[in-house]
Amino acid sequence: MRRSVSVVAVLVFVVAVLSVRADEKPSEAYQKAMKDLSASAQALRAEVKTIEGAGAYPDYTPLDKHVSVLRGACKTTLAYWNDKKVDDAIKVTEAGLKGVDALEKAAKDKSYDNLVAASSAISVTCASCHKAHRTQTPEGTYEIK
Repeated sequence: MRRSVSVVAVLVFVVAVLSVRADEKPSEAYQKAMKDLSASAQALRAEVKTIEGAGAYPDYTPLDKHVSVLRGACKTTLAYWNDKKVDDAIKVTEAGLKGVDALEKAAKDKSYDNLVAASSAISVTCASCHKAHRTQTPEGTYEIK
């Protein structure tokens, strides 16, 4: 009987700990990184449309700020997922960083085709991680699964 009570107590404790961990809010730095990524990715899409609309875009320097913001936010995101030891999120974030490197090179080379490819790759990595690790609350906000 005493053993059954002990087993039940341990199980209740484990379930309680896992529940708390599942509802754990990400750090302020992670939340800021996500907001920075979102804002910069939206602005980047607008820049790409401007470049496309112009047919030629002699000044790629406005993209430098996106490279800087995206790289910083990806590094914060990578540190978060490394701390959590979530392998698929780590791989996706590393792919995002490679996309940022490609974006930087495309801007430096003034290569529109590579710019489009890099910005698309960044968007895909964000979307795949959101699909796997984010859930919408009834209030309309998002939390990490």
